[in-house]
Amino acid sequence: MNYARPRRRAVSNAMMLMLTIAWAGSPIAAEEMLHWQGAWVRSLPPGAEVTAAYGTLMNHGAEVVSITNISSTLGNEAQMHDVMSEGDQRRMVHLPSVDIAPGESLLFQPGGRHIMLIGVTETLAERSDIELCAESAAGTRACTQAKVRRQAPEHHDTHSGHDH
Repeated sequence: MNYARPRRRAVSNAMMLMLTIAWAGSPIAAEEMLHWQGAWVRSLPPGAEVTAAYGTLMNHGAEVVSITNISSTLGNEAQMHDVMSEGDQRRMVHLPSVDIAPGESLLFQPGGRHIMLIGVTETLAERSDIELCAESAAGTRACTQAKVRRQAPEHHDTHSGHDH
């Protein structure tokens, strides 16, 4: 009687199932579902303490992802904002969270939804890199290196230059 071989196979299959479940819920899996493209930070004049970051955050997963926090290596705080129009007036509104549907993208751009970097105390060198991270309600993070620029990049190709 050979009971050891089927028992090993059952343990092996159970172990594979546990590893698959653990991987699916891991930050690594979530980071592969979300990624940044074309991220950049507006340079600012000396003495200014606030600037903005832009780029596109894409959801390649099958579930809605709720972005609840933005963090950066620049400044004391990062916040998502949008520009709202009320008649002929425009005002900036803080966004505590933003949902990204499966297969959709969240665009941060000048004149619209953007990321405010507040409490900047250091001088930004043109073309330097700043880390920018989006954090989900589930606790996962997607980070990228955003270039400091005076103005938006002239050419933005959505099929190349993926930043992870």
